[in-house]
Amino acid sequence: MTAQQVLEFTLGEEQYCIDIEYVTEVVSRSKKDVTSIPDSPPHVDGAIDLRGETTRVIDPSVRLCQDGHGETGISQDRMIVFDTEMTTGGRSGWAVTDVRRILTIDPDSVEAVDEAMVNGLVAREDGHIVWLDPEIISAET
Repeated sequence: MTAQQVLEFTLGEEQYCIDIEYVTEVVSRSKKDVTSIPDSPPHVDGAIDLRGETTRVIDPSVRLCQDGHGETGISQDRMIVFDTEMTTGGRSGWAVTDVRRILTIDPDSVEAVDEAMVNGLVAREDGHIVWLDPEIISAET
């Protein structure tokens, strides 16, 4: 494995990252712009019109079994939009608390984890960042 670039982001107080190759853009979003989709899985907040294209809004904290951010008052007003060819289904984006930066990670700093949604734990001086697999988290269940 060679050095890889990842996008670091937060969900509440927790830090995560995903491969940058999945990401098309990062946008601001408003909860009021999201239209509910009847009978959708719990991790799907709904859909928004993003520059004329319907984009499914996913709350990854539901798939990660975190407490609901809406109930705790933590806003998720940023959205990471994914390349449709890289993820399953149509155009989608994750509602996140904040997008921090792009990191280049050394493969030696990644600890393996026996969890389908997690590619590994990235060791840093100030702790670990959970490296997520967006295809599994965004998938319909």
